[in-house]
Amino acid sequence: MSEVELRLRDLRERIADADSELLRALEQRLALSLEMQPYLEGTQPQDVGREAWVDALIARGTNNKIPAEALRAVLLQLRAEAHALERPTAVAYLGPEGGLGYQVARAHFGRSAELVECPSIARCLEEVSRGRAAFAVFPFESSEDGLSQSALDALANSELTLTAERRVPYRLDLVNQTGNLGDIEKLYLTAHAHTVCEQFLQKELPRATVLDVRSPVVALQLVSGDAGGAAIVPAGSELGEYQVVRSNVGDEPDMRYRFGVATARPSGRSGRDTTALLFSVDDTAGALFDVLRHFAERGVNLKMLQSRPVKGENWDYLFYVELSGHVTDRALVTAIESVKRSTRFLKVLGSFPSES
Repeated sequence: MSEVELRLRDLRERIADADSELLRALEQRLALSLEMQPYLEGTQPQDVGREAWVDALIARGTNNKIPAEALRAVLLQLRAEAHALERPTAVAYLGPEGGLGYQVARAHFGRSAELVECPSIARCLEEVSRGRAAFAVFPFESSEDGLSQSALDALANSELTLTAERRVPYRLDLVNQTGNLGDIEKLYLTAHAHTVCEQFLQKELPRATVLDVRSPVVALQLVSGDAGGAAIVPAGSELGEYQVVRSNVGDEPDMRYRFGVATARPSGRSGRDTTALLFSVDDTAGALFDVLRHFAERGVNLKMLQSRPVKGENWDYLFYVELSGHVTDRALVTAIESVKRSTRFLKVLGSFPSES
């Protein structure tokens, strides 16, 4: 056996030992979360401190060669799973089942969370307001369409507050039982997947019968009984016995979504927060400048500014802004107090840890 082979065998044995130690540590950590469950019954769930907790833990690490983002992804998922065991949580998400909203809710709150499918963003928020769910998860912005107007409308009419964001790629995979493109005669997919994969379908599967279904879960169920069937589902779906024929088949391969998480209680500071506001001003010269100068004078960074028409009002607009900092920061507190005097309408949608 060569020196290289001996070294590889030694490394593999050490990796196996490290994996066993990691498994024991994870079992101990999750067992402690289960022990906490009875003491948390009847208390208000919160979605605060996860990012700050992870960043502080990474900062205490001793191996600077390990990429922080790799550690962060693993630790955030551990935190989500532990939180779900400590306090089984109902989470309202924008359907369909198995879609991107479902995946984001699972990733953020863990597999033990009870997911409640909703037909609209407004319904997601209503489920939380009525006490049938603790959190709402919904698409807030996409690289394709920009800010979601339905999300802004729902938040403007709700007492809930944004407490987190999740930025995720939107990739779709073509799957079937054999892994061969030539075996596909019939294709099952959602209406949205059909829209964003139209060019791929025309080029690669022009003769296939295309059938729209209500969810990726239904698409996979139908393929199970159809030897010539295939489905287009979000990357990362639980495929079981199915094989990926083509990956990332959307016409826009770099499509991304930003999801919002809303609940009844505001988030605490993380040290890298974003605050979102909605406001309207009088139709007079300099009215918008008069609002924005309050932030500039206090050194508050303006990250985003967009206008949108107000429903039912002729040529009246709401402005959506995102600012660096937490709503409890001194600079933002004083700026918002001044902005109130310069606006007709002002609503703080929430502060949340920035993912970028």
